[in-house]
Amino acid sequence: MVITISREYGSGGSEIGHKVAELLGIPCYDKTVAELTAELAGFPVETIRESEDKTSMGLDYSGYIYGYGLFSTNHFLPIYDRIFIAQSKAIVDLSRRGNCVIVGRCAAEVLAKQGIPCLNVFIHAPLDERVARLRTRHDITEADARRFIRKNDKARANYHKKYAYTKWGDTRNYHMTISSSLGIDKVARIIAETVK
Repeated sequence: MVITISREYGSGGSEIGHKVAELLGIPCYDKTVAELTAELAGFPVETIRESEDKTSMGLDYSGYIYGYGLFSTNHFLPIYDRIFIAQSKAIVDLSRRGNCVIVGRCAAEVLAKQGIPCLNVFIHAPLDERVARLRTRHDITEADARRFIRKNDKARANYHKKYAYTKWGDTRNYHMTISSSLGIDKVARIIAETVK
């Protein structure tokens, strides 16, 4: 079983993913995906991390996610597309190592197209709670936190539209959607119990 975690920015989804993995005694791949992608694509890890949720414009790469040519390399593609292709290979490789949690990066869609069974979870939270969480982590104003959340959520939505051909956050694309306002630990327990 692979558990994929998609999340609104500032919802605590990454933290929940790690806690779910801990409860189930399986690995959680978050930063690890970037490291493996860097190795496969030949880019520095910082470049991979900076590219998350960014897309190139114009060209249609449905062939990559739908299976044919998924792991091809083409040095003429824009950098974000090359990174997405390498990232897709990294996600599939990690999932084939055994049970795991994968956070973000269109993992649900990439694995579905490869026929790998998953439990797909979307973590959300009220905006005020996300703002408060962001302000706790960073020394920023409320207005800046709201702006940052809107910008990141929009980037994630565009990323999904471009690469996964799904609407990010649409409940029909997930097996479970849950609000982290229930509490990070409680949400992690609910997901872990669902898997069991």
